[in-house]
Amino acid sequence: MDNSTLFAIAKADLKTAKGLVNSKDKYQKHQAAYFVQQSIEKTIKYCIGLKTGTEPWGHDISKLILAADVEGIDVPDIIRQNAAMYTSWEAVSRYYPRTIIRRDTIAKAIRIVDDWQRKVSKDK
Repeated sequence: MDNSTLFAIAKADLKTAKGLVNSKDKYQKHQAAYFVQQSIEKTIKYCIGLKTGTEPWGHDISKLILAADVEGIDVPDIIRQNAAMYTSWEAVSRYYPRTIIRRDTIAKAIRIVDDWQRKVSKDK
């Protein structure tokens, strides 16, 4: 996939999350968490792709952060600290409907990723 396309999709994922996070429907709120996870994953892959010309495979945010570290890529501290939780959103938000994902936690992640993507856009 073209690297700029990947970043455009990451931004679209975040936009979708913004539209779903305040839904009164629990399952739509869960979809917001899923799309935030996807946005984080794709943003990291995009940044790595800018440096290396290739994108790593996988959904594990912690592993992607390690790959980003090798390339000297800045990933926000809060994403680093919550990498395991964000990684879990890729599956629990879709397959485990009894899971509790707090709206304020999703909203905070949206703000962090939004700020990060703006910075990445300026730095490219």
